[in-house]
Amino acid sequence: MDPKEKQNEVSEEPTEETVSEPTPEAEAEQPGEAPEKEKDKEKDKKPSRKEQKEIESLKAQLAEKSDQYLRLAAEYENFRKRSEKEKSDLYAAAYGSALAAFLPLTDSLYQASLFTPDDEGIKALTKQNADILEKLGIKEMETDGKPFDPNLHNAIMHEENAEVGENTIVQTFQKGYLLGDKVLRPAMVKVAN
Repeated sequence: MDPKEKQNEVSEEPTEETVSEPTPEAEAEQPGEAPEKEKDKEKDKKPSRKEQKEIESLKAQLAEKSDQYLRLAAEYENFRKRSEKEKSDLYAAAYGSALAAFLPLTDSLYQASLFTPDDEGIKALTKQNADILEKLGIKEMETDGKPFDPNLHNAIMHEENAEVGENTIVQTFQKGYLLGDKVLRPAMVKVAN
């Protein structure tokens, strides 16, 4: 063989540079496989002491912010309920005040019916007024012969009376009225001792 042919034969054989076997570094650089190995390494890796402290700090901050949020939400709910109650109470007070302004007219009609019991016009007005009060939810208190209740009655006179029981109402000077369960105006009464 000619030396030139030997050289051609040698060049035809694969050399190390032309054939590459996969190395561990080359495998890591392949696009589909690299992220999986890194993920495995991250799972196996435990956080350092500094990272652990930072995680604990962040957890504490999160708990604090969650607590602040819950407190704020509860405070808002309490504010909303309190506002609704104040609004309702204010409405009831205004409604009661407006209705109480008509009670002197009711008293006048009652007095007129006592002085002129046969007057049909006064009877009609008294009936109409009683119907209006009923529609508005106003009830007249029953007083004569009933036990005295300082929450409902205003005692302006006392008398010694052995015929009736102690603390019994014997006379009503001004009728009292209830709006639902609330006292719109207490009754002015005379009480037996």
